[in-house]
Amino acid sequence: MNKRALAFLLTGLMAMPALAVDGYFVEAGGGDDLRAVRVGMVRQWQRQWLDEGRWHLTGYWEASLAQVESDQPAGKSAVDIGFTPVFRFRPNASGGTQPYWDVAVGLHVLSREKLDSKHDLGGTVQIAPLVGVGVTFGEKSQYDLGYRFQHQTRLDDDQDTLDLHQVRLTYLY
Repeated sequence: MNKRALAFLLTGLMAMPALAVDGYFVEAGGGDDLRAVRVGMVRQWQRQWLDEGRWHLTGYWEASLAQVESDQPAGKSAVDIGFTPVFRFRPNASGGTQPYWDVAVGLHVLSREKLDSKHDLGGTVQIAPLVGVGVTFGEKSQYDLGYRFQHQTRLDDDQDTLDLHQVRLTYLY
């Protein structure tokens, strides 16, 4: 395991409470003989871009902890620590029901390289691009229900990958 990457991720996770966490989330899903459950916290950005029309671009920081488990015979599980800046494209309205699109690339550290014969990741440090769609709802848009597809791999991409389809529920203060 790359000690610098682990130190970076742990520092980011520990710093999140000091950054006034805006909310928490839970995700569940899987794919390709894998199951995953993820929990985490978010800190929204105070910036908006491209806000001259009806939509704008904004985002948030996300720190997460997950359990990824193989469904294969003799499959193992791994702990996944992640830190991700997420860009969100959403309407300029607040409150009520609002759609959104998420795009991100995160850094993840797993507790093991090999989950089974089909998922030999070749290393514990992974990048994880993702795309998501969803809807915020509630009086202050404090609830968020969405779908994400995450492709987790090494930079050299010579090894197997983790492809996860996930349903996500977020509560924002």
